[in-house]
Amino acid sequence: QENRVFIPAAFSPNGDGKNDVFSIKGISIVKHLVIYSRWGTPVYERHNYVASDRSTGWDGTFKGDPLPGGTYVYFTEMECPSGGSFTRKGTVVLVR
Repeated sequence: QENRVFIPAAFSPNGDGKNDVFSIKGISIVKHLVIYSRWGTPVYERHNYVASDRSTGWDGTFKGDPLPGGTYVYFTEMECPSGGSFTRKGTVVLVR
């Protein structure tokens, strides 16, 4: 399952219906996802959610306000259907 996971390198929450939300694909359950600003401030965090539910993705906001374009760091822990879990970390570019 781990090799089927796709985490996008960039997204553009501009309301055009294309790539508006940062979401993980290829996995059922995300145990934990946290996204940090370049200053290390957590700007998005979710626990134990279904990855295919688009309403659970990050829309590029923090406390309801749009964040500036730039690079953000993520850390995620995902659950394998067969049991066990694995982690991924990396960066995502928010394009404005």
